This record gives sequence, structure tokens and C-alpha cells, in this order.
Amino acid sequence: MSERDRALDLLRRIEREQLYASIALAGDSGLVRTIVLGVLRWRSLLDFAIESLAERRLAKLDAVVVDILRIGIFQLRFMDVAKYAAVSETVELAGRHASRAKGFVNAILRRASERMPEPADEATRLAHPRWLFDRWAREFGEQRARAIAEANQQLSYPDALVMGGPAPAGSSPSMLVPGVVKLTGGTSELDRAAVYPMDEGSAVIAAIASAAGEEVLDLAAAPGGKTLYMTSRGTRVTSNDVSISRLRPLIGRARRVVVSDARRPPFSRRFETVLLDAPCSATGTIRKNPELKWRLREQDLESFATLQKELLAAALRLAEKTCLYSTCSLEREENDAVVEEALRGSGEFTVEDIALYAPAAARAWVEGGVLRLTPDSGADGFTAFALRRSK
Repeated sequence: MSERDRALDLLRRIEREQLYASIALAGDSGLVRTIVLGVLRWRSLLDFAIESLAERRLAKLDAVVVDILRIGIFQLRFMDVAKYAAVSETVELAGRHASRAKGFVNAILRRASERMPEPADEATRLAHPRWLFDRWAREFGEQRARAIAEANQQLSYPDALVMGGPAPAGSSPSMLVPGVVKLTGGTSELDRAAVYPMDEGSAVIAAIASAAGEEVLDLAAAPGGKTLYMTSRGTRVTSNDVSISRLRPLIGRARRVVVSDARRPPFSRRFETVLLDAPCSATGTIRKNPELKWRLREQDLESFATLQKELLAAALRLAEKTCLYSTCSLEREENDAVVEEALRGSGEFTVEDIALYAPAAARAWVEGGVLRLTPDSGADGFTAFALRRSK
């Protein structure tokens, strides 16, 4: 199977099986990875070009033909590939997977090689759903919304927590949080005993929790990066999650691992600090997971918020001094609204300035006492609140 055949197969599977691209691409690199992530990042812009050049709606085309055209137009627009090679290789791909459309694919790609349509719409130009781009413009202002979207479109490699030994070759220290490095390639060759893949933004949350208390309950701990970061800093951590399979990386590495539904945890005592990094829409992670922006619908945000409110109520009951609530979402419904409702319901907590606990470099992303780390920082986006028990 050629690299372009492999890329087409993965794109079809990611869409059909609702896979995460990062998982589907675990064993792939080079051209396959570049094409798959590139098509997912730029999908709406590529689709605009297809519809403009074909003078018909995508719904009128077979799905496999659309994916083949996306692959071809992505190469023409964004890759350093000779135009004739991008056209001929993609036409051959069509011959193997959609032979009756081979001539049509050839015609569209030849037009694209001569004239690439340009959208006037900002959301399409930056390849983001309009509803999401407009939300960010209202929340952060148009300039920052544009910076977030532009950051999401950049080529992204994993970051890693260094747990022992030298940092991986070619890596560079994080500018946001100590103990983390930025990689220049994938993670398949990493020594997992020495380093653990985790984003800088996630490490910032873990560093805040470590600074807030010597004993922390990591209430929704999977897949375990925050627990490992806190443990490496000497914090006593109890790690809880509902998924035993996702907690497996912590077995033998964490002080105490508990499997339970965080809405109904089995603990009979309070912990000095409780960290709740809640499940969410993950709109702050689009940089590494571009498929998310095409799957998420605005109405999905409320369903996440329902779960988050239940989890935060449980976290507050278990916090002796401080509860840290965070998500990798940028959306107000999953952050400010959840915290506001929880505080109305408890009457025992107040919002504390999270800058008191944040690493020095991360304090630039604190606004009104709340961490609002957005992807234009170079890290995944996170929103975080420090809630202090007042009585």
C-alpha cells in the first residue's frame, strides 16, 4: 500500500469509525501523517476549493471522491510537491479507489493547479466552523480569535514530561512550565521509562495543583500525566478515575490508584487539595486533534456541562482547602457557568487568584484570577479556577 493509499484509508476510517487521528496515526509518520493531519486541519477550506472548481455541492459527490480530491488539493496548496506529481499521483489514487471518477478528479486538480479559489469568509480561510470561530470572537475579541485559529492550524508535535535521564534528542525546554520538553517528532521511539507524553498546558494544570497542596486527590486522573507530573514534584497524589484501562499507565508509578465514578467517589475523608480536570468538549486541543472541530456541535456543550456540574459538586465536598477546576475547553458554558452554579450551591467556596499557584511564565495567561491559556500560547488551551474553602 502506497503512502497516499494509506492516508486515504486512514481518513476514511477516522470519519467512518469516529477515531481520534492521534491514535489512528500512532504507527505512521512522514507523508502519511502530513496528509492526514493536513486534510483534517484544512478540511473546510479544501471543500470550498472543491465546490468552487467543480461547480457543485459536496453532497453530490461520492465520499471517497471527496477525500481523494481533498488529498490532491492539500498537496497542491500546502505541500512542497511538484504540481504535476501532486496531480498525477492523486489521479492514480482515484484509479485504484474510484476508477469511474478518474477523469473528473484529473479535471478538478488541473484546474486547481492553475487557479486556487480564495474564500472571503474568515472562518473558511482559517478552516474552522463558523459557529466556533464566532464564539471565540465574542469571548476573546476578533484579533485573539484569529490568533487561536491560526495556532490551531500549525504543525504540532507532542510535548513530554521528563521523568529521569536526559531529555530526548532535538527537544527543547518548555517556556511555560518546568520539567516538560517540546518534541520535534512523534512519540513511538520514546523511552517511556524516562519520558511521558503530555502537553505543556496539561503540565501547567498539574504544576498549579502541586503548588496548591502537598496532598492532592486527582479526581479524574486518566490517562495519568498530571498525576505523574505532581508525583515527580514530590506531591502525595491519590489518583481516581472511572476507567481502569485508562489508569493502567499509573500502575506501579502512582502512590495510590482508585477506580470509581468521580460523581460518587468512595472516599470517607477530605483531601487538602482536589484537582478536577473534567471531561469536556476539548476545544482547546484542536491543534493536536483537528478532527474534533468537525464533529463537535454547539448544542453538545450543554451535555458536557451537565456532567461537569455533577463532578465539581463531588470535588468540592472532598476538598479540605482548595479545589482546582479545569477543562481543556475554551467555552464559557463548561467553565465559568459551571463554577458559578457550583458556588451558588455550596456557599463554602470563593474564587481565589490562580496566579498564586501558577508557574511564573504561565501567569501571563491569568485574567481576573482565572487561567485562560489559549492555543496561541503554543500549548493546548486550558481554563482553570482555584476555589478556596472559606468556611
